[in-house]
Amino acid sequence: MTWRKTISGKLTSIYALMFVIVLLLLNTAVYLGLNYFVRNNARQNLDRIMNFLSSRLLQYNYYNIDLMEELSRSEGNIYFRILSNNRNIRFQSNLLEDVDMPVVPGYQELKIGERTFIYTTRFILDRGIFIGYIQLVREITSEYHFLRFLFLIMLITSFLGIIAAILTGHTITRKMLQPIISITDTAKEISGSDISRRLEITGPEDELTDLARTFNSMLDRLERAFQGQRQFVSDASHELRTPIAVIQGYANLLDRWGKKEETVRDEAIEAIKKEAENMKSLVESLLFLARGDDEKIIVNKSEFYFNELIEEVIQETLMITDKLKIYDVGLEQLSIVADRELLKQMLRVFVDNSIKYTPPGGELRIGLGRDGNFAVLTVEDTGIGIPEEHLPHIFERFYRVDKARSDKKGAGLGLAIARWIIEKHRGKVEVISSPGNGTRVVVRLPLSMI
Repeated sequence: MTWRKTISGKLTSIYALMFVIVLLLLNTAVYLGLNYFVRNNARQNLDRIMNFLSSRLLQYNYYNIDLMEELSRSEGNIYFRILSNNRNIRFQSNLLEDVDMPVVPGYQELKIGERTFIYTTRFILDRGIFIGYIQLVREITSEYHFLRFLFLIMLITSFLGIIAAILTGHTITRKMLQPIISITDTAKEISGSDISRRLEITGPEDELTDLARTFNSMLDRLERAFQGQRQFVSDASHELRTPIAVIQGYANLLDRWGKKEETVRDEAIEAIKKEAENMKSLVESLLFLARGDDEKIIVNKSEFYFNELIEEVIQETLMITDKLKIYDVGLEQLSIVADRELLKQMLRVFVDNSIKYTPPGGELRIGLGRDGNFAVLTVEDTGIGIPEEHLPHIFERFYRVDKARSDKKGAGLGLAIARWIIEKHRGKVEVISSPGNGTRVVVRLPLSMI
């Protein structure tokens, strides 16, 4: 079984490790500093007394027992041993009897029972002649016990500090990572049928609160996308259900009456053909948008004259309808780099909508001009117009403005396709309209796609 390494566990480990390192360094520095201070203080005390004795021993005879005993009484923890030049003991404090004290230079430690001492040895010189040794001993038992107690206290506090560091680090990291934990819990609760959950953003402004806001923003976009997808499927099903129901109804009519009644048969066949054509157009539009969403439509760029494309669409429209007066209001000769077929499809959408929603005898005016590095296409009609509150939504898929417009044939996908084509060419579209005053569409397209 593999141990799961969580971020909080890693941060806690790092925090505890750093705390342990700092604590050990601090305790070591304190212990070594106090140890040096205590021992150095004892050595300085020995040096001070030794300097005093060096001048007094020869002055009053270095066997002056009274002087040494007086120093022992005054200091309380000082003991002496006097040796001849051949290292025979001439005098020593009672405590030092039967105690082996090697005659070596420097400072040495000495144990007598449970007591601890430090001593030093110096030569005794008389007018430059070596005549013996003096060993000065100082007890440091209390200092030694203090250092041992301090070391024990440091061990206990270090152990407790490490435990506290682990608990504190775990608590702090859990609190710091709470937004991430909330994101994880929220993500687990989100499903395709319920994406309404959001994170509660509390605490100070930092990177984690920014992360929580970003996550909520992502959920908002996903919810809108899911709602759009569900609406799209619902609308597509509704639009497909109508022609299917019509085809099914006329098929039943043919089955029951069409075999004998020629009039019924011709009516049913014509209706079925018409509804099949409508359904084919709807399916093609749905496939176009689906492929566009999946980035599967290739934009084949080429250079051509935009005004010639517009003239071509006008001529084709005049051949298939005489409902409106269609003419251009000035087509500037402009060369553009774009997908010719897609722009023609886009233009057909606006022209077809104008024909569909303009009463017979109305006008359709198409213009083309230049504004800097942009081609500006205008399509203007004298139709029934669009209420202002509906203008922001007309490019949405399956959107219908009102009953008057819904009675017209169409699934409401043409403008969505036109907007997709315009956006693919890095252009912009604006619709200006009001009820009874017609509709004006302004499309701005870059002359070249870099």
